[in-house]
Amino acid sequence: SYKDRKIIDFKNNNLHLVGYSKPIKKTVTKNELFKHLYTDKNNKNAIPYVTSYYKKNWGFCVSDNFKKKIKGEKFKVFIDSSFNKKGSLTFGEALIKGNNKKEILISCNICHPSMANNELSGPALLAFLGEFISKRKNYYTYRILFLPETIGTISYLYNNLKKIKRNFVAGFHLTCIGDGGKFSMIKTKYGNSYSDKMAKKVIEKKNNKIYSFLECGSDERQYNYPGINLPVVTLCRSKFGEFKEYHSSMDNLKFVSPKSLADSFDFLINLINELENDSNDFKIYSTTKCEPFMSK
Repeated sequence: SYKDRKIIDFKNNNLHLVGYSKPIKKTVTKNELFKHLYTDKNNKNAIPYVTSYYKKNWGFCVSDNFKKKIKGEKFKVFIDSSFNKKGSLTFGEALIKGNNKKEILISCNICHPSMANNELSGPALLAFLGEFISKRKNYYTYRILFLPETIGTISYLYNNLKKIKRNFVAGFHLTCIGDGGKFSMIKTKYGNSYSDKMAKKVIEKKNNKIYSFLECGSDERQYNYPGINLPVVTLCRSKFGEFKEYHSSMDNLKFVSPKSLADSFDFLINLINELENDSNDFKIYSTTKCEPFMSK
């Protein structure tokens, strides 16, 4: 018997609680508890990252090896959570103005707790990249976005799509970009955009991986969606879902390294430089649709 000893505690690891669990305070049988325990059988020592955004549920995440050691017949379950009907959604946005109003969009996500590569690598690199861009003269204007994945990006585009489309030139989304894997990209919907062209220039220098849009899974889905049609490329090192540490407690600070992050930073600077250098080529922009009528 565990008596009053806590065997699963959010304070020990915030992945122990299924994201967006509903509140509960009751005593349950071992059988009922196990229906609400989530494990990763491929990584028996890892705590999986599980959410229940769209269905009211409660649950806990533990390692498969820990679950096998749980003994007893009755357990107290207490989740002190609440839902705010007047909730809010927070995002970050920075506009770094260049000599031209035409914009390069770069985004990352800010919603996966405790994920070092899958999450924190994007905001960390984009913060430093934004600082780098802001300290020099640029041809393009850069729009930098920190968004909760899916819902955050949908909300942002709902409110800002016309503004974005007005000056959009190319776009890049960063995720899973802090590990030591080869660089990779997920092409846009049709794979023939200016974003694709410039990302391939940098990717192909090192014989890295290029994925079809059919293998999408991050916010490139929202940007490229019909009716939105923003050709945004997603940039990774090891692509999400392709590394064993993905969405688990194994995606920690040991999985990323200062060297990998520095390499990724250099990779992104090379991409920015390619964009800026390409801007020197002769381009014509027009606010009219087709040729204007000019009388004598």
